[in-house]
Amino acid sequence: MIYTCTVNPSLDYYLTFDEQIIPGKTTRASRDEYHAGGKGINVSIMLNNLQIPSRALGFLGGFTKDFYVQLLQQYRMLQPNFTYVQGNTRINVKIMDGTDTDLNVRGPEIKPENLNNLFFKISRLDEDDCLVFAGYCPDSIREPVTEVLKQAIAEGVKVALDTNPEILHELAPCSPFFVKITQSELAGYAGRETLSKEAVIDEARKLHDEGVKNVIVLYDDRSQAVYVCDQGTYIGNVIRDNPPVSTVGTGDSITAGFIMNYIRSRDCMDSFKFAVSCGSATIYSTGLAEKGEVDEYYKTATLLKVE
Repeated sequence: MIYTCTVNPSLDYYLTFDEQIIPGKTTRASRDEYHAGGKGINVSIMLNNLQIPSRALGFLGGFTKDFYVQLLQQYRMLQPNFTYVQGNTRINVKIMDGTDTDLNVRGPEIKPENLNNLFFKISRLDEDDCLVFAGYCPDSIREPVTEVLKQAIAEGVKVALDTNPEILHELAPCSPFFVKITQSELAGYAGRETLSKEAVIDEARKLHDEGVKNVIVLYDDRSQAVYVCDQGTYIGNVIRDNPPVSTVGTGDSITAGFIMNYIRSRDCMDSFKFAVSCGSATIYSTGLAEKGEVDEYYKTATLLKVE
């Protein structure tokens, strides 16, 4: 079974405006909609679209939790298994008026009893399971979360990470199964302000040498992804010939595609090919891609080995 864990999910409220917002002036939105947000949740939704079941772990609370779970009910293969807390699951506002503006909040307090409930669920995973820990982890719970993830790796759970660099620094020597990271995030992880595309390859190889079994780095422009494993270093194109429709969820689609394909095939190279196909399909969709779209991009996906 594939589990995803999002410790600070959000109810994302999207507001679309036909004209640019002027501060201090009332402007009416032309469209508004809610989405269940969070990187781990996106991975679970993409897995659903690929017709693969997953269980979604994390924390929900307050008056927003019931609506959040209701939004997830449209995904037949996604099984919510949240820990409920007293505070309200945060509502993040996404403003689109020709530019994209995000108004994000901190989220509820996570108490020790809440953590213990989540940790008990993670402790029951075994070697046949995969745990995708994705999204930002608040500093207040980072240390105990890191220790639990270390224990899960030690017990043979396939732990996949897309989270704080501080957690990655702690877990890389423990040989986690998979890490997805962006170009700018990798620069921060390496203690540098920026990384050229050439430097990304060097830093990705270092991350693999530290212990991470499978490393995927998505370039900030979403054009390509770099993959490093025991078989070498490879590049796959995400953006094809046409301009992208939306880059939202590209990285989460890549994570879902790699995990799903590897569990099915145990072939890391084919899993990377499938992962970039998922990224391509999503980048040319208005939302996270469907399986049929992924299959079409998979037919023409190619990988380039980097010497």
